Amino acid sequence: MKISISERHMPESKALNEYALSKIEPLSRYFDGVISVHVVMDVEKERHIVDLVAHLIRGKVVKAHAESTNMYASLDEAVAELKAQLKKYKERLRDKRSARRIVAQERQRALESTDHQPEETITYSKLYLRKPMTIEEARLQLESYHKDFLVFIDAESRDLNILHRRQDGQYELLQLVY
Repeated sequence: MKISISERHMPESKALNEYALSKIEPLSRYFDGVISVHVVMDVEKERHIVDLVAHLIRGKVVKAHAESTNMYASLDEAVAELKAQLKKYKERLRDKRSARRIVAQERQRALESTDHQPEETITYSKLYLRKPMTIEEARLQLESYHKDFLVFIDAESRDLNILHRRQDGQYELLQLVY
């Protein structure tokens, strides 16, 4: 992991830089995908500000910000915040992996269960209408086929119609409107 430290509006402090390094180096234990961490320490009047920017694998960027009246306290607070974010990100990755694994297992079970069950099939039958029919001819044709409906071309209007036998035995004529 590459660590870079920048100081703004303050004199360079070797002890502070070493302290920052000692706090940031263990972050790789929490998430091993940390590529680099950039530390910016800034002083504005009595405010001591620390900004941490961590670049992770897959282009992910995690940021932490802390400010107090003491630079060491600000650094500790920012590192703790970054550590929490890294743990959370690692847990999220772990959850996604386990969710993918569960989905794959469910798919496999579904495939295995469908192999043993007979599949629903659709039976196709073709009916060729040789000539247009009257409604009475269509009714006679429907009775001879022993089906519940018949699609036919009406001889008078030349429209496509459907003659349907309802459950109560009555016939229903459906005229298509376009």
